[in-house]
Amino acid sequence: MTKQELLTTYRSALLELEEIEAQLSRIGTDGRPAGLRGGTAGMRLPGTNHPAAAAWQTADGLEKMVEHKRAELTALSAQLGEVMGSIGNARTFMIVQHYYLMAETDETIGQLLHLSTSRINQLRRSFMQAA
Repeated sequence: MTKQELLTTYRSALLELEEIEAQLSRIGTDGRPAGLRGGTAGMRLPGTNHPAAAAWQTADGLEKMVEHKRAELTALSAQLGEVMGSIGNARTFMIVQHYYLMAETDETIGQLLHLSTSRINQLRRSFMQAA
């Protein structure tokens, strides 16, 4: 896997993880084990067409997706260490770190480093094109 593919894959997985976690927070899980959300001991569980049951099933599925994305990010971390270690320029390092590893936008990075968005984009692209 090239450094461009690695960094792009990591950023995409990170953005997907953030979106899945946002969806999960909107469902409002109550911290109970999967399959027991919103219920009390001895409570008759609702049928599968009940909105609460659907929410529980959706939350269970999203939690599995979160686990999968976190495992994917962990697997990519070792290779990322090598790529990040190869960057000799501190400014380029910060740009790559904030864009790919923190999934921030060029505008946010530009404000942080007091550079224009086009300059951030230019530095990031020159790093990606370098061998």
